[in-house]
Amino acid sequence: MAASRLLLPLLLAGLTTAPAQTLPPLIVPKTPAVNASPDALFAGTVPKLELTISPENLTKLTQNPRDYVTLTIKEPGGVTLEKCSVKLKGSAGSFRQITDDRPGFSLRTGKAKKGQEYRGLSKFQLNNCAQDGTMLLEMVAGEMARRSGVPASRCTHAYVVLNGKPLGTYVLKEGFNKEFLGVFFKDPKGHLYDGGFCNEIDGPIEVDQGDPDEKVRLTELIGATKEPSPALRLQRMDRILDIDAYFRHLALEQILCHWDGYSFNRNNYRFYEDPAAGKFHFILHGMDQVFGDDRWYVFRRPGALVPNALLGERVMRDRYRTQFFAVYEKNFRSVDWPKRILELAANAKARLAPFDAEEAKRFDQRGKDAAERVKHRLAAVRAQLDDAAQLRSLGGKAGLAKYAWERNAEEKFAFEQDMDGRNCFYVMAGPKKGGDYRLQFATGPGRYRLTAMVKTAGAVAGKEENERGLRLRISGLGGVAALAGTNGWRQTSVEFSVTDADPVLVLEFRAEAGEAWFDRNSLTLTRIN
Repeated sequence: MAASRLLLPLLLAGLTTAPAQTLPPLIVPKTPAVNASPDALFAGTVPKLELTISPENLTKLTQNPRDYVTLTIKEPGGVTLEKCSVKLKGSAGSFRQITDDRPGFSLRTGKAKKGQEYRGLSKFQLNNCAQDGTMLLEMVAGEMARRSGVPASRCTHAYVVLNGKPLGTYVLKEGFNKEFLGVFFKDPKGHLYDGGFCNEIDGPIEVDQGDPDEKVRLTELIGATKEPSPALRLQRMDRILDIDAYFRHLALEQILCHWDGYSFNRNNYRFYEDPAAGKFHFILHGMDQVFGDDRWYVFRRPGALVPNALLGERVMRDRYRTQFFAVYEKNFRSVDWPKRILELAANAKARLAPFDAEEAKRFDQRGKDAAERVKHRLAAVRAQLDDAAQLRSLGGKAGLAKYAWERNAEEKFAFEQDMDGRNCFYVMAGPKKGGDYRLQFATGPGRYRLTAMVKTAGAVAGKEENERGLRLRISGLGGVAALAGTNGWRQTSVEFSVTDADPVLVLEFRAEAGEAWFDRNSLTLTRIN
């Protein structure tokens, strides 16, 4: 039987102690009682939006792009909304000035004229897709999230014209406000925080909703993440954070390889204090660069306060993996997401054709590109999980070439290169006497062997014990004797035992001088006991 068919029973038996959780179904937005619902807009509608900004306000946006100015929004054949508000959006990779070809917009319809809405929305964004040439990734990633019970905005496409000049296709994305929160939470009136650009929850975050001077619960969350006692820390975290909901959020970040989200880059996220439950929830955002790295490891070590406060303890790692596999089995392994992407692209093509026939045709290739990108990533996830299943059994092996190893050295002294027909990790001693590549790998308790084909040239051992040349090692557990001098290709390995923490595998070269190569395709982890 294929390893993938054994994933859930094997992995849950070997890695988890918490009971499997029942996931909520795909979240269907509730219809507001008074105003028109945006449901129809996000069911495939692609509107044409004509934005009119006065010369005076264009100048203001040029000078202060983050300050709101007024504009008129018109949908031909539909509504015309006066006295709406607009500012420019985007950060390092996507921001464009109003004088550029395709600026991104944040719009509010009721900021100056209370109660005014566009198709049930009082706040939405027009994303310029500067970092997503397919214009489909955030849309499908949001569907994946909501199907998994993780809050994320709905999206559609829109054809945008600014002061009579066609700007082309944008992604129209609902904003974060009470309308959005009401879809996911019983009480949408709690504190909503915006992490801003690469800020941690204890940093200079913004308050999107709620009293900015009322920070009791936020202070409690921050304090819980920094509690030194592991047992007390987990108790405090459980009181203030919906842990299983956060773990589903993390699972989506991992599967999507959303490196620019909260758990890894501390960017592109909101978090909400739910008054009804008294707990915080994290919201996915900024998913225009997802599915970009097939080697992204689905159990990669996060770098933010909240996951680091939780995942240091095996009981929490087990609990996370329970959530991960439940999300994966229900919402990814059995769903044809590439097919869904092609459906979205076909819809965009058909709806855009009356506005711009040439632009509409581009969605043929955009759909193919996005579908292939998602197909490759999900195939890589399946392969990684097959490895995990194999390592549950004695003699099981995992090839480690398919994983993203973290480089700990200056780029000009450590990089990937071909040597003797092999794809290799290369390290030169350089001024800092070398470096290493690392992979924290999730395993169950047991004994393992890490094996690699390696080569050195002119390796001159240093005076310090850790500067003896090339070696394989496990962080904190030592390693094999180092290779110095010049050595042709040879196999080397290190054996180690795992009892609690996931091991960090290290490919290391540290010396006074010389070079070293590690054959990526030879990297193998074997369960030996």
